[in-house]
Formats: sequence, structure tokens, C-alpha cells
Amino acid sequence: SPGRLAEAADALAQLEEVSGVRTILISEGEQSAPNARVTEQSIAIAGLAPRYIDNAVAALRLSSLPALVWWRGGSLEALDDVAKLADRLVLDTESPDETWTHAQGFLEGTAVTDLRWTRLTRWRSLLAHLFDLPHVREAAPRIQRLAIAASDPYAARLFAGWLRTALRWPASVAVSITPADGDGRSPLERVQVDADGTLVTLQVLPSRTCLQASVDADSASSRIVPLGDSGLKALIGEELAVRTRDLAFERALAAAGALAKEHNE
Repeated sequence: SPGRLAEAADALAQLEEVSGVRTILISEGEQSAPNARVTEQSIAIAGLAPRYIDNAVAALRLSSLPALVWWRGGSLEALDDVAKLADRLVLDTESPDETWTHAQGFLEGTAVTDLRWTRLTRWRSLLAHLFDLPHVREAAPRIQRLAIAASDPYAARLFAGWLRTALRWPASVAVSITPADGDGRSPLERVQVDADGTLVTLQVLPSRTCLQASVDADSASSRIVPLGDSGLKALIGEELAVRTRDLAFERALAAAGALAKEHNE
């Protein structure tokens, strides 16, 4: 949509001020030769028909630089075409089920990720830190239940998929995802893992700026970290610094799809 394209343009314009980013912004439409707006660091094309998008990208990109495609929505036909030109593909769609399923076909040729995965970085890091504690690590094989309260159900499913693959859970582990109000700073509000009575809890604190992790309400095991910057500039800036495949994401993506089928979502 024009609004989502404008958000991306603003984030990339801020990055252009501090890094060597050359931006090509394209919105889909029905035109074969729309007008282009050109600045020193960016080119914007509005209303281009999907079948011409890959040609436009191929003609305008600098072959000497790595190409990252930030996909915020559009036809799967165009996604197929531009994925072939990308060194890295960052997905960022509002309802990603169809895109996630389609992206499975790109994994061997393009490094694929999703901004939801980037938004989950603090949550994943903090929970992984807790599982480094001996008593939590010992309880891991006895995990029975995962409960997530989330404002973004897709991010919750991706997080659950990551845990399922990282800890190699059996299908018997119960996974529940419930809706929760949020303010946009975090896709999740609360995560609780029940390992046969050992409760591991992560939650956004009332200040809305920090994330707390605890084990059985034990203050000695409690950890608090800043939520960090959840703005588009920070998120896409983080992804621009990555060059390699993320196998943990790829496994989590496949598991998230399996969870959707299990829950008939």
C-alpha cells in the first residue's frame, strides 16, 4: 500500500544519511512505463505492473553491491522474480501466511528472513540465556506447555516454531497463543514455558521499555533487558548488516507453518 511504501521510504532515507545505501522503491500497479522520481541516493517508481518489476530492479541495481529486497507485500509473481535478484530477502507483510509458504522455495538460492524475526531478537536471546542456567537446562526435556500472549499472532507462531525446533520438542507439547493488546513496541506481551512445574516466564514490564525473564518467581534468576528500538529504521538497519543464511529462522519458519496447520489457522 502507499502508506507502507512511505514508511519504508522514510526509514531508508534516514539510513542513507549514515550509510552507503542505494534505494530502489517500487509500488505495484498496472503501468508498463510509469514516471520515476530520482534523487542522489534513491529511485522511486509508482504503479509498475508486476511483470516488469524484476526488469526495473535488474536495470537499476548496482551489480557491484549486495542486493537486499525488502518485501512489504505484492503479487507472488513479482516476489518470485525479484527473489532471484536478491542476495538477501527480508519479508515484512501484514498477513504473511501465503508469503511464508511461498518463501520456502527460495531458501536454497537466497538468504531469507522476516522483520518479525528481527523484532523477536531480544525475546529469543533472553530466553536462551535462561536455558543456560543448569536447573532450567535440566528441566528442558520435561517441557509440557508453552503459552504466549501476543499482539502479533504471526510473530508468536514464529517464536513457538523457534522453540520447538531449538529444543526439539515432541508434538505432545501443548502450544497456546492468545491475543493481547500492545502498543507496537513488542509483538509479544508474555511467554510462559512450563517444564513439569518449573515455570519460565518472559514479559514486558509496565514501563513498556523493558523485558523481564524469571524462573519460578526466583529473584536470583531474574533478568531485565531493554526492549530496544522497534522502529523500522533500526530493524531494517540491523538486517542490512547481515549477509549469511539464518538456519534457525528457516527451521522456525517451517515449524510455524506446521503449527498453523495443527491449530487450523
